[in-house]
Amino acid sequence: MDEILKQDQKIFADEDRVDGLAKVTGKAKFTAEHRPAGLVYGVYVTSTIARGYIRNMNLLDAKTAPGVLDILYYLNAPEVPGYKAADRSKNPNARDYSGFKIFQNNMIVSNGQPIALVIADTFERAVHAASLVKVDYQAETPFTDYETNKTNSSRLKDRGEYTRKEKDAWKNAEVNLEAEYTLPIETHNPMEMHATTAVWEGEKQLTIYDKSQGPKGVQSELARMFGLDEKNVKVVTEYVGGAFGSGLRSWPHVYAAVMAAKKVKRPVKVLLNREQMFTMVGYRPWCWQKIGIGASKDGKLTGITHHAVSNTSTYEDFTEGIVGVSQFLYDCPNVNTSYKILPLDVNTPTWMRGPGPASGCFGLESALDELSYKLGIDPVELRLINNAELHPQSKLPWTSKYLKECLLMGREKIGWDKRPKVPGSLKEDGMLTGYGVAVGVFGAGRGSATAKGILKSDGKLVLQSAVSDMGPGTSTAMVRIGSEQMGMDENKVRFELGDTDFPNGPTQGGSGSATTIGTAVMAVCDGLKQSLKELAIEIATGFSGLKAEDIKYESGKLVSAKMPQ
Repeated sequence: MDEILKQDQKIFADEDRVDGLAKVTGKAKFTAEHRPAGLVYGVYVTSTIARGYIRNMNLLDAKTAPGVLDILYYLNAPEVPGYKAADRSKNPNARDYSGFKIFQNNMIVSNGQPIALVIADTFERAVHAASLVKVDYQAETPFTDYETNKTNSSRLKDRGEYTRKEKDAWKNAEVNLEAEYTLPIETHNPMEMHATTAVWEGEKQLTIYDKSQGPKGVQSELARMFGLDEKNVKVVTEYVGGAFGSGLRSWPHVYAAVMAAKKVKRPVKVLLNREQMFTMVGYRPWCWQKIGIGASKDGKLTGITHHAVSNTSTYEDFTEGIVGVSQFLYDCPNVNTSYKILPLDVNTPTWMRGPGPASGCFGLESALDELSYKLGIDPVELRLINNAELHPQSKLPWTSKYLKECLLMGREKIGWDKRPKVPGSLKEDGMLTGYGVAVGVFGAGRGSATAKGILKSDGKLVLQSAVSDMGPGTSTAMVRIGSEQMGMDENKVRFELGDTDFPNGPTQGGSGSATTIGTAVMAVCDGLKQSLKELAIEIATGFSGLKAEDIKYESGKLVSAKMPQ
């Protein structure tokens, strides 16, 4: 394991990020910084109640304020074809849109809901005019009490159960415990707030500058929602200043910008403020977990029961795999889990940094920690005792797994042997200090992607793919892969991304972008090398009459394998 760490340190030591200079000098252009000709600004008016409907909106003062072009709301918003119910009689596979339909009716489904968009010639004027809109509501009693209703079966929606062998086997264990763990709502709040600028060219051509983790997904979504050919929708996401999952889907402000630009026939930018980041672009949902866990006296797990309830909105069912970790993380013969969601009058949650397993590991690892003290077994040792050599569900070997090595190395490096066994007994400078251990897990898959490689006459390589980069260094990674594959200096390789005119790239999320795009880049480089060999045979005298397999590509040069070096 030490050798692996040394290799990684060697690879990444003093590595320059290819986009670093642009970001620290301000040259990098983030979504809200795009300013197409004729740009105007849209600012939301938001609801001050959580449930009910709008009886009347007084727009007079706002409409007559300086610089105001129009106010978009439910009585004048352009039609959105994707909001219409699908005709399943004509197309059995037609998909209905079940989410929040912005500006399509007067219903209020959550506090802070966008109910109007004031469009003005400057951002400041739009902000001022939005403050002048007066709204008369018919308020209804909102249903937002998560704590009281987390076990209310009449309100909950079942989202699946799992049982392996005996149910509730933990109750019969020699040593057991049952405990509850709660995670409150957690918002993403990256440095860059969400923004969208929409530009129509005629009735059928649309360009969008959007903060997104998946430009291609936005492209297909907008094409479907607004009845356009996908090739006529262009999405640009050059730089993303953090997202943490909030950019994995298109939120209502994206549609609002498109609708507004269509109505005023000018490019419209909609930029959320920091307050709206709490109510419009999702969050990690509230999560309550109840875990029963039991083991033999020597620490071998005999049963785990894991129940979880998270919240969603009343207009969309958002789910994530919270209890799945208990099904496979440790070697335990008897496991049963259940997962339910509680609809509330709030906006919809979304994926956030390790969605599901992050929440589930908090509950499971807390219970395992408590069990270790009840058993009188060191918390690290208890995890080692129950290390799963085979996948507990499939009984197949892991593709790769170094959890045991990680625990052993961590124990050594942190000085775990100096840790007091009694909690609350260690002090430093008069302050209580503690050592802790917990395991986290998240899937890392590989999706499909395409890339394009252009080898220029000056010896430089340009690689392209429509993936975005919210901060993990995708451009740097692809430049390094291209450089290594082609045997050329990194300063001769450029990776272009974030534009749907480029070949199809995946949504950046789920810890799979580097492997997905990296594989495509490697394939492109292999294709370029093959093309160079074929071109050399065709036009270079020294390679005439050879076959491609007779030529080697080494350090950026072609060498005949049949001729002396």
